Amino acid sequence: MHLFFVGMKHCGKSTFAPLIAEDAGMTCADSDDLLLMMPDITSVRSFYRTHGQEEFMNRELEAVGNYLDEHSDGVLSLGGGAADNIPLMNLIKEKGKIVYLKRNEKLLLEKILAGGIPPFLDPSDPQGSFHVIYERRSRVYEEYADIIINLEVYEDIGRTKERIEREIKEVLDGGK
Repeated sequence: MHLFFVGMKHCGKSTFAPLIAEDAGMTCADSDDLLLMMPDITSVRSFYRTHGQEEFMNRELEAVGNYLDEHSDGVLSLGGGAADNIPLMNLIKEKGKIVYLKRNEKLLLEKILAGGIPPFLDPSDPQGSFHVIYERRSRVYEEYADIIINLEVYEDIGRTKERIEREIKEVLDGGK
């Protein structure tokens, strides 16, 4: 079985997916790392800026598809824009359980902007453009998710990881 961690940029996917995988004795991968294994991609952000959203999403789907062909189970953390890639969302829905790590919009925007304005935000209105993206992606993640975990501000990664594990186990044991 595969567990797919989805959510907005900086929601905790890259932090918690490897911890959950390690405790479960499963392999773990990140879709950005899978993209970087492709011969012509040296930077995910640069590739997106240079080639645009559509080509990025095609390559993301290809990279994840290749990974799934080679691994019968594992934990995979997907990029924050996976919700915009409906073929990708359909693929992962078919191949495993989707765990949506949901966080507060304002908190996420602060974390995102701390690293500069990413290419998916309008530099003239980062807050407004993020709100539109957050609303759209949240709807998609909620529609596809098997498990939704609300993560607000957390101080202890270990306790938060344990909570995520409990919530995943409850759903999996419940046969959902």
